[in-house]
Amino acid sequence: MTIEQIKQPILKEYQLFLEEYRKYTNNDVPLLSEVVEYLSHFPGKQLRPILVLLSAQACGVMHPHHTRLAAAVEMLHNASLMHDDVVDESDSRRKHDSVRHRWSNQVAVLCGDYFLSVVMTLLKDVKNYDAWELLNKTVRTMCKGELMQLASINSQIKENSYLEIIGAKTASLMATCCQLGACTFSESDHDYSQQMRDFGYHYGLVFQIRDDMGDFNASHDVALPISTDPLQLIDQHVALAQEAIRPLPDSPAKQVLLAMLQPSAPQPE
Repeated sequence: MTIEQIKQPILKEYQLFLEEYRKYTNNDVPLLSEVVEYLSHFPGKQLRPILVLLSAQACGVMHPHHTRLAAAVEMLHNASLMHDDVVDESDSRRKHDSVRHRWSNQVAVLCGDYFLSVVMTLLKDVKNYDAWELLNKTVRTMCKGELMQLASINSQIKENSYLEIIGAKTASLMATCCQLGACTFSESDHDYSQQMRDFGYHYGLVFQIRDDMGDFNASHDVALPISTDPLQLIDQHVALAQEAIRPLPDSPAKQVLLAMLQPSAPQPE
């Protein structure tokens, strides 16, 4: 399954998300505009906003606010990447120069901070306290994950510690994206927020384990424990993710979410 096939159930909403993203990152600071323009040429697969929109579609609760929430999580993700590259002293991102390498650490930190401020503006415009609290908690969790990873460098860790780190670093944001998609902004007979959160968390673990099995970010990410069977771990969390969204009604969006668990789905760059 290609990224274009994944977008099929949400093509209209995906375009609206792009418009929201451009609108909220538009600014009058030349250097910041230069960085935003540079990043727009290498957007990655944008799986996190796609998860928001697919989850909303699968839950039958799609609302204009979901495109804004999708923009918010993409800005949060890009902010975290700029900050991570400073921490990791990484010169490349998505096979191109990182912001800190092309400009400086100072520019990367300040641009990341600016993106975080835009996230807060977006959440203010959405006017949903639960979404604000959820993203706020997620940022704290992601920071804890990065600190746990830094503390584990050059040491052998056990499987439970490995899962705790990647759960905080990667899966927590994936879980939040799916839970934000389940947010209802009108009357709804069903609340699938916990099911979607569980799906996103297990999908995020599968995503990161597959990343760590390859040579994508081997010099930065926490290493798989030697005693761990990654394929068995993937199978376990794929099954948990499938079970999490079993109660949802059948739909093209649900089928795409299930297909994203398979090895043929887009993997980390």
